[in-house]
Amino acid sequence: MTPGPDATDPQRWARAQERIEDLLLGGPRTMTRGEVHERTGLSPEHTARLWSALGFPTTPDDLRGFAEADLEALELSGRLLDTDTFDAAEELAVARALGQGLGRLAEWQANLVRRTIVDAGRADDPDAVVAAVETLVPTLERLQSYVWRRHLAVTAGRILSGLADPDGEGAGGNRTVVGFADIVGFTRLSRQIDETELRSLLERFETVCTEIVARRRGRIVKTLGDEILFVCERVEDAVDIAFRLHEQVPDDDGQVTLRVGMALGEVLPRYGDVYGPVVNIAARLTSEARPGSVLVDEDLTEALRATDLDLEIRAVPQLAVRGYRHLRPHVVRERSSS
Repeated sequence: MTPGPDATDPQRWARAQERIEDLLLGGPRTMTRGEVHERTGLSPEHTARLWSALGFPTTPDDLRGFAEADLEALELSGRLLDTDTFDAAEELAVARALGQGLGRLAEWQANLVRRTIVDAGRADDPDAVVAAVETLVPTLERLQSYVWRRHLAVTAGRILSGLADPDGEGAGGNRTVVGFADIVGFTRLSRQIDETELRSLLERFETVCTEIVARRRGRIVKTLGDEILFVCERVEDAVDIAFRLHEQVPDDDGQVTLRVGMALGEVLPRYGDVYGPVVNIAARLTSEARPGSVLVDEDLTEALRATDLDLEIRAVPQLAVRGYRHLRPHVVRERSSS
């Protein structure tokens, strides 16, 4: 019987890596850094800054580490500068946002491929790795493009609505509700359960939070492990998000309990994230909130009192936290839950 190929042969794994890179980059890496500079006309300093902003490691000058796809991306970036779409600072900021966001996505997708191979019992076969990439990546790429376009359509619609009706209903002007929800005692809990249970807990947390926020016209800005940061235009939607999170996220075993903090004010949107004092206040309120409660700042309290919602709003002692010495928060509850 003829023995099969040796799965431990380093050359087989090297060839598999080359095939995957060719698939993902549209061809082999044939150019040095100097050749890229010659063909793009961009300065070495410019391309180095852009490459680092995208999150890629530095490539030695004598290494042929660049493919035609890399050249095309740099030329596209240069074209945006030529048309005054971006200035140099904005170009780097966009590159950082893309690099960080898509880097996390790529990490997740690579682990998805790995789990697919391991579950199939073919983790020792480099050909199986290549086959999995060839099968999954085109589908993921199409889905990724669709989701991005769909989100862009929703966001563009929201922006256009605001321009057409700047005095319309909502939180008021440019004011936004910013909220945090985090799992109480997560560090202790993570030490008590195994990796499989922890993954399941986090996946459930993210899934339920995503569904609740999306259904009530909010947006999750980012997930920070055991915590989400979300924003919402209407105070009615925001407080309903908080109540539904407390209602649906806790598990039957009583291991997962949330605390929620929210504040109302103007935010600075920047490359998908949000900044400003209101974000810091919401974060401080979350850290001070009791398990199972919703703690809101004074501005959001006033806005909620102006609605027709049936709420119980109770003042709590003034807080002195880092950066804010005179916070006057309130606990908000639904009347039916009291």
